[in-house]
Amino acid sequence: MAAAAPPAGLTAGGRLAEWRARPPAYVALDVDGTLVEAAPEPTPDVLAAVGRLTAAGVQVGLATGRMAAAVGPLLATGAFRGPHVFHNGALVADGDGTERAVLGLSDTEVDALLDFARDRDDLVLELYVERAYLRDRDDARAAPHARLLGVAPTGHVRSSADLAGRTAIKAVAVCFDPAAVDATLAASATLGLGAGPAGSPATPQLRYVNITRAGVDKGSGVAAAADLLGVDLGRVAGVGDETNDLPMLARVGTAIAMGGAAAPVRAAAHLVAPTFADGGTLAVLGALRALAEDGQRAPGTW
Repeated sequence: MAAAAPPAGLTAGGRLAEWRARPPAYVALDVDGTLVEAAPEPTPDVLAAVGRLTAAGVQVGLATGRMAAAVGPLLATGAFRGPHVFHNGALVADGDGTERAVLGLSDTEVDALLDFARDRDDLVLELYVERAYLRDRDDARAAPHARLLGVAPTGHVRSSADLAGRTAIKAVAVCFDPAAVDATLAASATLGLGAGPAGSPATPQLRYVNITRAGVDKGSGVAAAADLLGVDLGRVAGVGDETNDLPMLARVGTAIAMGGAAAPVRAAAHLVAPTFADGGTLAVLGALRALAEDGQRAPGTW
């Protein structure tokens, strides 16, 4: 079977030749740089487009490195029915926020990460537990991250004992320069942990490294979400713009990169949208709705 042409409004990604135009049953949307930039929630036009996609029979969820409490304005819209992937895949939740899968770090791994960060001045380490997070130390340079999340840290963590028996779902290194990113990635690899660099247009001065248990990433999270729905991954669409979206793009049947994504992310996608500023989110939602409606008009051909 020949590869399909890109839908209207989208262009070819590096893997277009592998793509088959199957109607999506579930769409996993990255948040920062895909659904929002500086604003805490999508525009009314985007929310209306999500509603039209849902009306076409498609489940729409979030797939983000953030914790659930940090996407409260998005969830409060009622537009995103889930399932959702939080913490870069370490937590999968139903649309109402009920936790379905939590794959956290061990106390030994937490202590090793804290030891790595202890003498560094170029990053702050955050540990996420339940719907809160703690930092290893205070640093004014990390304040924009708290503002981005809309949630302040609840305390300090010097060792796993400070977690008081709670599971660390994920760690985040808030990095102040590129060397800190490289060092965190190297340390995570040495410890056998998963690590995915990420960023947000709202905090261009910062880079983040999401650190999870080995084998946990947005790809495994979206696969778990699809399993909750009983949906084949071939009928899942994933949309993102960052390095931590690569595992998701590698596993879904329709992988879409935003136009502002770096070259490796566009190369890993089947399709590429316009940039966020040029209406890329609306173009993606419209194209996916058209695919879903085409499938309804021609049942049994997929």
